[in-house]
This record gives sequence, C-alpha cells and structure tokens, in this order.
Amino acid sequence: MFRKTATIGSYTRPKRRALKITLLVILIAVLGFGFWIGFSAWRSISKITADSDAGSGNFFSFFDDLSKRSIKGQSEGRTNILLLGNGGRNHPGGLLSDTIIILSINWQNKKMAMVSVPRDLWVQVPNYGYTKINGAYAYGEQNSKTTGGGGKVSSEVISTVLGIPIHYYASLDFDGFEKMIDKVGGVDIYVEKDLYDPYFPADNMVDYAPLTIKTGLQHMNGELALKYARSRKTTSDFDRSKRQEQVIVAVKDKIISMDTLSNPKKITDLLNILGDHVRTNFSVGEIRSLWDEIKGIDTEHIINKVFDTAANGPLTSISDERGYIIVPKKGVNNFSDLQIIVKNIFSESEESDKELAIEVLNGTSKAGLANQISQLLQSYGYNVVAVGNASSSYTETTVYNCDGQEAATAAQELANTLKATVKNKTTCQDIDVQIIMGQSSL
Repeated sequence: MFRKTATIGSYTRPKRRALKITLLVILIAVLGFGFWIGFSAWRSISKITADSDAGSGNFFSFFDDLSKRSIKGQSEGRTNILLLGNGGRNHPGGLLSDTIIILSINWQNKKMAMVSVPRDLWVQVPNYGYTKINGAYAYGEQNSKTTGGGGKVSSEVISTVLGIPIHYYASLDFDGFEKMIDKVGGVDIYVEKDLYDPYFPADNMVDYAPLTIKTGLQHMNGELALKYARSRKTTSDFDRSKRQEQVIVAVKDKIISMDTLSNPKKITDLLNILGDHVRTNFSVGEIRSLWDEIKGIDTEHIINKVFDTAANGPLTSISDERGYIIVPKKGVNNFSDLQIIVKNIFSESEESDKELAIEVLNGTSKAGLANQISQLLQSYGYNVVAVGNASSSYTETTVYNCDGQEAATAAQELANTLKATVKNKTTCQDIDVQIIMGQSSL
C-alpha cells in the first residue's frame, strides 16, 4: 500500500509541475505576443503621427498619448481635414498630389462635406512661385527641412485658396492603398456601369494602359481598385468621387470585419503598411477623440462638391506655355467664388440640391432606360419623383433646369454625370429638374 501510494505520488508531482510550466510558457507567449502587437502599433503610429504636435514619443509615453485630446476647430464649430493621395516616391512624379479632398465637419449641424479640388489648379506656393496645386506637396517634401513637409505646405496653400483654416492633414500613397486592399483579401465593388478608359496612364506615366471594368459585382485586388478610383478620362469628376467613396467604404468594411480583427498577423501587417505609407499631423489622442465624436454624425449623406470647369462654375481651363491649367474665371489668384461656396457648403441652399424634385424621361427606343437612370441617381442621393417616356425621341440627352437659379447647381452636376447639356425650361409644373435620355446615352 505504501509503495503504491508513493509510486502514485512520485508520478503525480512531475505531471503537475509540467502542467504549471506549460501554462507559464503559454502565458509568457501570450504576453510576449501582446507586447509585440503593442510595440508594432507604437512603431507604426509613431511614423504616422510624426508630424503632430505631440511627436512620436517613446514606447511607454505612447500609452499616455492614447488619452483623449480636444479636436482643433471643434470649439469654433467646424473642423477641416485635408486628404491627399499621391503616387509615392517609387513612382514617376510620385510626390505630386493626384487626389486633393477637404473633409469638413460641422459640429453644430452634425454634418460632413467633401470638397474636391482639381490637381491642375494654378496657384502660388510660398517661397516657390506659381505652379499647379498638385506640386505644393512635392515642393514641401523636397524641402522638408525648411518647409515642414508636403502636408504643411499643401495645407497652407489650400487654406489660402479656399479661405478656411486647415486643421489637419493626412496623406496616403498609392502603394500603401494597394497593399492594404491586398492584405485584407481584396474588396467587392458593385460597378454601376461599364467603365472604359483608353487613356489610363501606364506605370511610366508616359504611355497608356487602357482600363476596362464591366458592370456588376466585381472582386478587386489593390491594383484594380486603385485604377477604378483614379480613372477620370471617360467619366465625370462626380462619378469619380462616387467611385472613390465606394472603394473607401469597401476597404473600411473589410478592415473591421471579423476575418481581419481576429487575425493578429493581419493587424500587425496592416499597421506596418500604414506606418510606411501614411503621414498626418493628428496626434494619437486626437485620432481617438475624432473617432468617438464622428459616431454621432450622419455619414450616409455627405455633402459632396467637386470644383471642375463646368459652364456655370467658378473655374475654367487654359492650355498655353504652362501646359493645361485651371484658373478662376475672375482671374488668376482670385478665388473669391470658391471661398464663398466652401464657406456656405453647409447652408440650406447647398444641402437642398439633393431635395429638388427630378423627373427622368426616356427619349430612346431602349425599354427601361429611364428606370435604370432613376435608380442610379437615387443611389447618388437625388430625389427622383417621376419616371416615364418622352413624347418624342431625343438624339442628345438633355437636362432641363425648370427652377432657375435654385436648381442651377444640381442641373449642372446632373448634366456632368450623364454627359448631357443643360437647357432652361418653364413648363415643368412641379418638377425642378427634368432629364430626357437621348440616343447619345446608349
């Protein structure tokens, strides 16, 4: 009996010790992996927020920086964030800003607006001279020791042009954009209409790489999603903005999906990608505060304004020894019309464009065309109240402004979207804008 008990005890004790050691090893591994994720986060976020007032700090101060901070502009009622997209240093002309968008947040009305500025806008860059606005970032980066960097210079120029303070900026290069999408396994995008761009630039920025994307649900890798968002030659800037919004939402949904958040390696890989390709003057605490604050803001109905060379807009284009440039109709460096629009972007008149009553009529032999266009415009947020057939056939698609100045902006935006002409009309009864689809749309 004693031998049996002793034998049992002699075997039980090592097993318990082995179990304890195993649990200790697992605990150390978990803590070590958690530390590695935390270290990766600190290393990446330190790169991303290196331009902030708080600076990068050290690993332990990083956790102190997580505390909330006040958001610049919030106490004044409006925060303006400059979003920049560029090719990156590994691409020809990679420091030129291909995408320039100002995201404005109105804290009183809980609204958001996005204003797109054309990259060919002719502006004056301090200590450099006149150039296209997309060159401001490049000049700032190439002379960062004296300028503070591309984001700072671009913010100063945009602030002068639009007459508003730019509180924050964030830049992302195309390589990072592609890598993020590829890392999460691609994104699913519903293409509303065939996209054909024979002039899409090749990687050398000299030749063309024709782009074709068919209508329907498409699974896109990073390269294709970037091309889908960047293409501009055969569709309007309004369409391009809509496509960019589609891609951004798809990426956001994929990143916060369980497949990504439950995969620690994907998380650290994404952090490393962001650290190498994103720069901002947001601090960690400001990012956290902004994230919490925008939860209560309507992100489904963002006001969208694209400054282009539309007939009734404030800008026009010129081709001369400077190349193709865009300038204000009132003259070079006179941006007063743009400033008025941006200042009043949250006014009722701007917001009411999408509330105008729109009628879509089919002036072609293709059955169901008016209904298709109606669904497209409704997806953009327009208020389509009537759909039917025109009394006669139309060769060209025409947008009729039936409400004078009140509907002028919306009519022109619709015409840009549908590649149509705008005409005035006074016999529309209760309709603000009437659209008649012509054979040119087929």
